[in-house]
Amino acid sequence: MTIPENQLETWTHIGAAQQSATTYQSIKSVIEHKDASYSTRNIDSFLQGSYGNDTNVYGADSDVDIVLRTKGMFYYNVDNLSGPEKAAFKSVYPKVAEYDLKSFRTDVIAWLSKQYESDLDTSGKKALRLKANGTRRNADILLVAPHKKYTRYYSEQDNECVEGVMFITTDGANIVNYPKQHSENMTRKHQDTNSWLKPTVRIFKNIRNRLIRDGKIKNGIAPSYFIEGMLSNVPTNQFGVSYQNTVDNCFDWLGKENAGHLMCANGIHPLIRDNTHMSWPIQGYIDLMAESQKLWLQWK
Repeated sequence: MTIPENQLETWTHIGAAQQSATTYQSIKSVIEHKDASYSTRNIDSFLQGSYGNDTNVYGADSDVDIVLRTKGMFYYNVDNLSGPEKAAFKSVYPKVAEYDLKSFRTDVIAWLSKQYESDLDTSGKKALRLKANGTRRNADILLVAPHKKYTRYYSEQDNECVEGVMFITTDGANIVNYPKQHSENMTRKHQDTNSWLKPTVRIFKNIRNRLIRDGKIKNGIAPSYFIEGMLSNVPTNQFGVSYQNTVDNCFDWLGKENAGHLMCANGIHPLIRDNTHMSWPIQGYIDLMAESQKLWLQWK
């Protein structure tokens, strides 16, 4: 038998929203404090991930993902510009900015070390980690700067680009992502499905968590970000009537669709590719889908 409607409905419930909001506001007041040495670097912060997109579930998605951005400089890609366009760009931006993400990271760590002491963990490749303490949940703080990928440039008033954010891993990889586009596209698709999308994402996350608990898949092979992206590809007419109907339709549609055609929710990166930071490794997608369908069809 398939997973019953009452179980699916339970899995649609959003997890720990108030505590995550309180955690973010508490950390926001510290990372955006006027006395921080980097506060003059035109900074702001925002939520991303499960809490930012209202797809968090109870238990596993407990980390609050915060982005701290400095807009005091930006990174860019001009590979698609013509020679004259590149020259026009370089005439406006002839030098590399003196303040960069490495300097930003140094300044942020110095400030947060004073505020949080041993609760701050700087060992992660991508984000700083703030350990839970009292009512504060675990939080990851990703340090980014704006990134612009130009498709046309003649002047600052006459150009076209796709704007995202860039962060640098501790081993030197530059990663560009598009959290604004991800969030906006998820919200639009949620509205287009008459509010069925995000509860369905929570169901699939709970299925993943059950598979991890039962040892059917390894922890980490199916990040929430990619599950959101996977379901954002499913046509709006596949959502509705009931959760059983919706989940069954999603499995059916994804099973027939060429996985190589799927896109991340940001609409820019392909969802499934090997050897890239921005996409889901092929085997992770295959394993999640295979084991999820077994659980769906063999529920006890």
